[in-house]
Amino acid sequence: EEIMEIVKKEMDAEASSLYLIDKEKGELWFEVALGDKSNEVKEIRLKLGEGVAGWVALEGKTLNLKDVNNDPRFRKDIGEKIEFKQKAMLTMPVKYMDETIGVIQIINKNNGGHFTSEDEELLSGMCSQIAIALENAKLYQATKDLFVESIMSLAGAIDAKDAYTNGHSRRVTEYSVAIGKEMGLTDEQLEDLEFMAILHDVGKIGIRDAILNKQAVLDDDEFAIMKSHTKIGAKIMEEMRSLRRLAIGAKYHHEKYNGTGYYEGLKEDEIPFEARIIAVADAYDAMTTDRPYRKGLSHEVAINEIKRCAGTHFDPAVAEAFYELMKRKLDN
Repeated sequence: EEIMEIVKKEMDAEASSLYLIDKEKGELWFEVALGDKSNEVKEIRLKLGEGVAGWVALEGKTLNLKDVNNDPRFRKDIGEKIEFKQKAMLTMPVKYMDETIGVIQIINKNNGGHFTSEDEELLSGMCSQIAIALENAKLYQATKDLFVESIMSLAGAIDAKDAYTNGHSRRVTEYSVAIGKEMGLTDEQLEDLEFMAILHDVGKIGIRDAILNKQAVLDDDEFAIMKSHTKIGAKIMEEMRSLRRLAIGAKYHHEKYNGTGYYEGLKEDEIPFEARIIAVADAYDAMTTDRPYRKGLSHEVAINEIKRCAGTHFDPAVAEAFYELMKRKLDN
């Protein structure tokens, strides 16, 4: 979008668009559209070879038209549909390694003139930058997809070991993200929080099945072993470079605001903020879920217990945010 803004400004154009090619469908779709009719334009898809942009995508050649209305390749119905009069149009393929991956189109000089050879030269240089940006974006997305797959594979390993943790991890993630939104976290922070919550119990992979799936309350020795899941989870994630920054959820979600919790007995702001959020979500779900040895609490009792323990077990600000959002949910 930044490059397209520069192109539009430098060429003194009314509008500029970047199409990408959907090879599977044999179509062009709008990645970026700038100008008065940008929202309407983004709804349009063209077949390869269809219209000026489709021809350029198919042939891999530049078209610099002084008046598109005189060219048989021009789709007049599109201009009529979006109520935008098009005249001068410079359309150029975006290529990476000699392969056309998109099309850039500049429409109408503000002064009513046409696009020059100098404009073509400038746009050609911009196309090279756009091609690099697009390929970098593809590589980034592929890396991110692999990262998410790694997280979901770990989560799947937890689910297979403990049927309770299966639903528990999903619910804790939903509650955690809801709290994060309530407290104004950014999209990037919310994404990290989501992954931390999904994996907060990953250490249970290292707990014996006899303890993990016991149908009664754990004795002191068994509980001591169960508590080690925070250390195990942290160790698993800290040894994976891509997950290292997310380990704090697994490591510290059983810390208490007054310092009486475990992994390290941290208190107040010593506990990472994300772990303070997960602690509330984790406790709420644990209280409201039926276990073989006890019936789950009602939602009203559980949220009141979260509020009662604010300042001791839980960060008061997080507990208040959770209390308010859950009250709204119950009221509705």
